[in-house]
Amino acid sequence: MSRLVNERFDRRFADLMAMGRAQLPALAPQWTDHNAHDPGITLMELLAWVAEAQLYAVGHTRRDERAAYAALLSLVPGGTQPARGLLWPDAQDPRSPAATFAQSVVIPADAVIHVVNADAPAFHPDGKVLWIPGDVQSITTRLAEGRVLDHTRVNAREGPAFQPFGERARPRDVLAIDFECRGDGGVFPPKRDDAQGAYWTLGVRASTPLVAGDTRNAPLAATLVTDTGRYPIAIVSDTTDGLLRTGALTLDLSAVPASPKRFTLELVAPRGLARAPRVLRIAPNVLPIVQGREIAREVHTVNATTDWRFQLDVPGLRFNSGDALVRIDVVEPSGQSTWQRCDDLATQGPADKVYALDLAADRITFGNGVNGRAPPEQAQVLAWYSVSDGAQGSVARNRKWHVQGFGEVFGVNPDAVAGGAGPDDWRAQRRESRRRAREDHALVSADDILGAALKLPLLDVARAWIVPPNATGPRTGTVTLVAMRGLRAGEEAARLPESRRWLDAIRRRLLARMPLGTRLMVVGPRYATFVVQATLEADAGRNVDDLQRNVMEILRKRLATTGPSARPPGVPVSRSDIAGWMRAVDGVARVVALQLVRDPGGNVASVAVARDGLPRLDAANSTIDVRRPGQGGAP
Repeated sequence: MSRLVNERFDRRFADLMAMGRAQLPALAPQWTDHNAHDPGITLMELLAWVAEAQLYAVGHTRRDERAAYAALLSLVPGGTQPARGLLWPDAQDPRSPAATFAQSVVIPADAVIHVVNADAPAFHPDGKVLWIPGDVQSITTRLAEGRVLDHTRVNAREGPAFQPFGERARPRDVLAIDFECRGDGGVFPPKRDDAQGAYWTLGVRASTPLVAGDTRNAPLAATLVTDTGRYPIAIVSDTTDGLLRTGALTLDLSAVPASPKRFTLELVAPRGLARAPRVLRIAPNVLPIVQGREIAREVHTVNATTDWRFQLDVPGLRFNSGDALVRIDVVEPSGQSTWQRCDDLATQGPADKVYALDLAADRITFGNGVNGRAPPEQAQVLAWYSVSDGAQGSVARNRKWHVQGFGEVFGVNPDAVAGGAGPDDWRAQRRESRRRAREDHALVSADDILGAALKLPLLDVARAWIVPPNATGPRTGTVTLVAMRGLRAGEEAARLPESRRWLDAIRRRLLARMPLGTRLMVVGPRYATFVVQATLEADAGRNVDDLQRNVMEILRKRLATTGPSARPPGVPVSRSDIAGWMRAVDGVARVVALQLVRDPGGNVASVAVARDGLPRLDAANSTIDVRRPGQGGAP
C-alpha cells in the first residue's frame, strides 16, 4: 500500500506550547497570566501532549493501518487500468463480416484484436462473445396506451436521436427489435456446446458519451419472442445504465431451447426509468474490447536457497481491488501446488507456502525457511497474470479493426477507445484522499444538498433550491428540495418534465449521504402555466413574421426557468411586465391588445406564483398577432 500520510511533523511539545502562547494575546486579551501555575496553561500543556502523541502515531502507522484508513475513503490499491471501447459493424463496407458471414461464431475471450496494420496495442474481447450475423428488420416502441412508434429508418441513419421508451419511459412501454439471422442455422453455431458461456451483445449509441457504466443492477428486463414461445433472458451486464449512455447490453441466450432464425427482442423497464433515454443507434453484435493480454505459465527457475525473488517479465500489472493479482505455482518433485500471497513474510511460519508481491517493482519474493517456506533450488515457478499498457492503450475514433478469425476488417470504433491509466503513486493517492475527505462528506447544509443534486449523473438536474421553512407553520424537520430537469435545445415538454420517478431517483441518491434521522422531500416546481394572447402593431417596413418570432423569443428568455438568467421562484408575472417586454423588442410600435389566460381562471391581470413555484409560458397555445401599421385592431 502506498504511503498516504505526510512525513511525521517536526513539531514537538515545546513547539506546540510556544504556538499556543503566541495566540493568547489575540484570542484572549483578558488572559494575562501565562505562567506554568495558571490552570489554563496546564490545560494547554495537556492538549499539546495529546497532539504530540497523535502526530507521532500518525507518522508511524503500519502498512495495514494505512490501508485501513485509505479504505475508509474508498482508496484501494490497483494496478494499471486498461482502455476500453466498442467495435461496431461497418455498414459502409460490403466486405465486412456483418455483411458476408452466414453462420454464428463464438469469439473466445482470448482472441487477439488490434487496429488494422498496427499490432500494438493489443486488445481482447471483454468476455466470451456469441456473434450472430443478421439484420435488424425493425425497431419499434409500443407505448402503454397502444401507440406504436417506428424508429427503423432513423436508427439506420444514426440520427436524429429517438426515444426508445417514449417520452415517459413507463413500466409498460416496450422496445421491440425484430432480428433475422442470415444463416439457416439460426442463433447458435452448429455445435451448440461451443456457445456455452458465450453472450450476445447489443450496442447502444446514446446522446450521452461513452463513459464507465454501472453493470451491477440493470434497470431493464429482456424477453426473446419466437414463433414457439416467449423466453425471459438474463442481462449479464449493462454498461448503458438503462440505455441512458453509450455502451452495450450483454445478453445470455442459453434459456432459448431451439435455434430460431427470426426473433423479436423485447426490452422493458419493469419499474420505469427516472429519465427517458435518447438514442442515436441500436445495433447487434457490437464487440466490447479491453486492452491488454494474459500472461500464462511464465517460467522461472529457483536459483537460491533463501529469500529467492524474481521480476515479472512483462510490466504493467493489471488488476482492480479484490482481484487475484498473480497466480504462482511451484513445481516440486512432490508435485505442483499453488502458493498464496501474503502482506508480510515476517508473520509467516516455516511451512507456509506463501510469497510477497512488491506492486511498485512487480517483484515476487519467497520466504527463507523460517518466515515462509523456501522453494527448493532448481524448482520451476510458473506465473499467471494480466497486463495492460495503461494510458498508452488509447486509440482515436473511427479506426478499422482486425479480430482474430474474421479476415481483414471486422469493424470500426465510432467512439475513442479510452480509460487506460497507470497505477497511482502515493502522491496521487494522497491528493485523492484529501479531495474525498473535503468533498465526499455527509450532506448537512443547504449548499451541500444543492451541490450534490446538481452533480448527480444522468439525471439532468438543471436547477435546484431549498424551500425555506414557513415562519408561521409547524417545524417538522423536513428538508424540501425543489428540483428541475433540464430540457435540450429546442425541446419543450408537452407535460411537466419532472416525473415522480425522476424525483424519487434524486431523493434515493441524496438520502444515502444525509445524516441519520434527516427527512428529505424532493418535489418539482409548482408551475403556474398561462397563455399569452397579444395583438401588436409593427413599425413601418418591418417583417411581421420575423417580429413575431423575436417577440416569442424574448418572452421565452424573460420567463426562462433554467440557465444564467433563470427567473427566481415565487415571483408573479403581470400584464404590464409582458407588455413592457414586448414594447422593448425592436420593431414593435405598440401593444394593441394583451391577455394573460389561466386554465382554470380565465383572463387575469397577473399570474400568481407559489413561493416554491415558477411561471410557465405555454408557447404552443399562445398567439402573437403582429399587424402592419394601419390594419386596425382593438384600441
